[in-house]
Amino acid sequence: MSVEQNSGIRKAVRRFAVALVACLAVAGGAALATSPDPAPAGQQRAGATDDWPHPVGTPAPVVN
Repeated sequence: MSVEQNSGIRKAVRRFAVALVACLAVAGGAALATSPDPAPAGQQRAGATDDWPHPVGTPAPVVN
C-alpha cells in the first residue's frame, strides 16, 4: 500500500468515527428528551396501589 492509500483509509475511518459519535449523541439526546418520567423504574407506580400494603392473613391452626 502506498502512503496516499494509507492516508485516505485513515481519513475515511476518522470521518466514520466522528459521524458515528455524532449519531449516537443525537440518538441519546432524543431518547432523553422523549422519556416519559425521570424517576427510576423501581419508584414507578403500576396500576392502582391504594390498598397497599396488603393485609397479611394469619394461618389457620393445624389440627392433628
